[in-house]
Amino acid sequence: AICPQGLLPCRRASQKASRSRVALARPHLGAPAAIDMAETSASEDCRCITVVDGEQYDLTDFLPKHPGGPSLLLFVHGRDATIAVNTAHKDPHKTVYPMLKKYKIESTKKNDEVMKDKLGIPNFLLPPQYNAITDSPTYNFDPKDESLLLNKVRKRIMEKEVQQKIKQIDKAFDSVVIALLVAYFALQYFWLRGSAPSLFVVPILALLRTGIAGGGHYYIHRGGSLLPHALFDINYVGTGFTGLDGHVLLHHVYTQKEADVKRGFFGGMMGVPRLFRIPAHTLHKLGHMTTGMLIRGYDFETDGDNRENQGVSLKLRKMGLSPCNVGFWSMQALLRVEMVLAIYYGLFWSWLAQ
Repeated sequence: AICPQGLLPCRRASQKASRSRVALARPHLGAPAAIDMAETSASEDCRCITVVDGEQYDLTDFLPKHPGGPSLLLFVHGRDATIAVNTAHKDPHKTVYPMLKKYKIESTKKNDEVMKDKLGIPNFLLPPQYNAITDSPTYNFDPKDESLLLNKVRKRIMEKEVQQKIKQIDKAFDSVVIALLVAYFALQYFWLRGSAPSLFVVPILALLRTGIAGGGHYYIHRGGSLLPHALFDINYVGTGFTGLDGHVLLHHVYTQKEADVKRGFFGGMMGVPRLFRIPAHTLHKLGHMTTGMLIRGYDFETDGDNRENQGVSLKLRKMGLSPCNVGFWSMQALLRVEMVLAIYYGLFWSWLAQ
C-alpha cells in the first residue's frame, strides 16, 4: 500500500529473490549454502550488499528484520561493515555472525568492485586522497582475546544485573525527554502569548533545545524508529536524515580518522577566528532554516544509489518499507511554524536571539 506506483516491480523482484534465496540457502536442514548473485532476481538498485571480514553479504531480505532498522543496513551498502558489526552489537559472534552465514554470496565481482571508494557520501566531506577500499582502519576483534578492552567491557555489559540496570536507565531517560518536551511546549505557549519575558525565555529555550537534542542524539545510537531521531534537529541542525550514517557509522566507526566527517566539520568551524565563530554558526543555522535543510532533504529523498549518495530513502520507498522520513519533515515543519508564529506575534528578535 505504501509502495508508490511504478515501483512495485522492485518489491516483487525482491520477493522473488527471497523465495529463490530460501531455496538456495536451505537445500537441506544442515548448514546454509552460499548464494550466487547471478541466480537471484532482485533489482540491482534495491540491493544492500556489504563486506564483513573480507566476505560479501547480500542483506536485502534481512532489511525489515534488522533490530536497528533497515536504514542502518542501507547506509553500509557498498562498504566494509566489519567495524560496525563488531562494535555496535552486544555479542556479535553469537548473534550477528551466525545470521550472516545465511546471506553470504559468492560474487563474480571482487570486493574493490563492490565497495565505494568514497563511502557513498558527498566527496567534499572527505580528503581528496582518501580511498575507503585501501585506507580503512583494521582492528583486532578476536572474541577470545581477553586482553582487549572491548572484550572486557562487553563481558561486564552482558552481565544480567547490568542489562537490567540499562533498561531501567533507558526508561528514566525517556521520562526525562518527555518532561523536557512538555516544558518546551509550555514555555512556547506562554512566550507567544506574551506572558513570559524574552530575557527569561531566550536562555531557557536554548537550554531546553539542547537537552531535547541530546535525547535525539541518544535515540540515534539506540537504533529503531527514525521518528525520535528527529529530536536531534530541534537545535536547528539537519541530523534527522543522515545521523545514522554521519554520526553513528562514520563518526564513531572512524573516530579521528580521515573518514570521520564530524572531525572535518568541527575542524572547519575551529578554523574560523574565535570572535566570528558564534556569528558564523548562527548564519549557518539560519541557512539550514531558510533553504538548506529543505533542499538537502529533498535531495536525500530523491537521489538514487551512486558514488555520492546511498539512496536510502529511495530504496525504502521502492521496497515498501517507508514512504518518507516522517520524523525529519515533521521537525522541519515544527521549526518553521515556530518562526512564523514568532514573526506574527512580533517576537522575531527574541526568536533570533534564542
